[in-house]
Amino acid sequence: GQRFFVSLEQDVLSLLIGGAGLPPNEFIELGLTNGWIVEGDMYRDPEFAGSPQFPNSSDQHDIAVIDFADRDTTPADLWTFTPATLPTAGQLDAIGGRALDAHDWWVVGYGAQEAVPGPGGLTHPEAFVRLKALLDFTALRKTWVQLAMNASRDLGGVCYGDSGGPTYVDIDGTLILAAVTSWGDIPCYASAMQYRTDTASARAFLDDFVELP
Repeated sequence: GQRFFVSLEQDVLSLLIGGAGLPPNEFIELGLTNGWIVEGDMYRDPEFAGSPQFPNSSDQHDIAVIDFADRDTTPADLWTFTPATLPTAGQLDAIGGRALDAHDWWVVGYGAQEAVPGPGGLTHPEAFVRLKALLDFTALRKTWVQLAMNASRDLGGVCYGDSGGPTYVDIDGTLILAAVTSWGDIPCYASAMQYRTDTASARAFLDDFVELP
């Protein structure tokens, strides 16, 4: 009975605050009528292993898509954007970890910002505003890209609510959607783990929905 929606609005929170307190169906209808959200069908990798963990060798199939093939309205009907460029098969392995460290890595999402200390402990600033951040490459693993996001090094990063969002690497001026945000450290201070899109398993899943390079 769950329903899934996509928005490319810059500040989703401010738009939806106006509908706070409405019954769920009216709240959804408000977003759809005003063109703030569009509904799609969610498909996740059937081999998804549940909550991601750190093992270097295991493939937890932490990837899903929202598909609009059977929908009358798609994101392209509401917003102007350039579809992301996916990597070729094994592209990150072919470049190699040492070379990847020289490229710019970007994340984009609507999640919370890193935790800040205050009365009662750590709290996260409000989410649902689209932001981007530059990270540093740390390591290339079998199915993950590990990135650093330490603010002390003038880096940003990902946090709660950014999961499933894009991780781009700039290769010769082209932004490649190399991974999707999966998980990181609890206060969102240090490390982000991104699930690679160039692996055989990720490509086998995506092949049912998009044309792969």
